[in-house]
Amino acid sequence: MSDNKSYQRLLAVQAIYESTINKKIIDSSFDEILIHIIENVDFKNKINALKIPLAKEIYFGVSTNLEKIDLILKNSLRDKTKAESIDKLLLSIFRCAIFEIVIKKQISKKIVISEYLLVSNHFFTDKESALLNGVLDNLR
Repeated sequence: MSDNKSYQRLLAVQAIYESTINKKIIDSSFDEILIHIIENVDFKNKINALKIPLAKEIYFGVSTNLEKIDLILKNSLRDKTKAESIDKLLLSIFRCAIFEIVIKKQISKKIVISEYLLVSNHFFTDKESALLNGVLDNLR
């Protein structure tokens, strides 16, 4: 990951993940969540917390469209019961990517998939990345 938008996508995934696993965080403002994440990650010198419009757009877009995004994900999986057992971090990556591909639709699907595969490589092995790639590639 080398550019600001890639870091913003990573931040958005981390913010969605944090709000998924920590229900207390819901009472925090988005800026507080991101500042906390930025202070505790290795790229804090690479991004300015005040210049993260893409991360904010993704976070609020996922939050606002969560039910629709989760339904899209569930319908995109061959095994519909697998949606409930997906790792929370991988689920956060799926949610952000689905928002950008299906709802936002401003960037080509291939670029979005590539960006989120880079995000997934920070945390997962090839198995999870292959699942992410396959599901996202089949989105309409």
